Amino acid sequence: MEGTTTPGERPTFLTVLCILSFIGGLWGAYTGFSSAFTDKPQRDLEEAQAKIEEARATMGDQGGLAERMMEEGIAAAEQGVVNAKPLGIASLVLSLVGLVGVWMMWNLKKLGFGIYTAASVLGMVVPLFILDFSMVTLLGLGIGGLISVIFIILYAVNLKHMH
Repeated sequence: MEGTTTPGERPTFLTVLCILSFIGGLWGAYTGFSSAFTDKPQRDLEEAQAKIEEARATMGDQGGLAERMMEEGIAAAEQGVVNAKPLGIASLVLSLVGLVGVWMMWNLKKLGFGIYTAASVLGMVVPLFILDFSMVTLLGLGIGGLISVIFIILYAVNLKHMH
């Protein structure tokens, strides 16, 4: 029967999920390291501020929602730079912990699901204790959180293949 696996054999769907998670986890670890231990956040802020000023010059003085969103975006980016080291360290550590969980699920160990889920949930919650509750922060965490929840659900569907 197609689509079935023998005990101890990792299904293709789980393999694909793990590979995607390895890529995401490595990217999270890299960006966490960059945020915590380089001047990248400051350079990114300066670039964003220049682009915002260009947009303002193009739009003129219209005010409104777009202007408020740009202001909130800059304020959130400035706060991100101020808190880059703790955010980066948290991202680095949680990404590495999540990678351990993915590795365990790759090897069909159920415990990996719990480790991955804990790291993912903490990855959504920890920034809320470091950053202010702005619309931009919540939007960014919401998008990342949605992806995390989807992966947690997809891994949960595959728990039957793990021991």
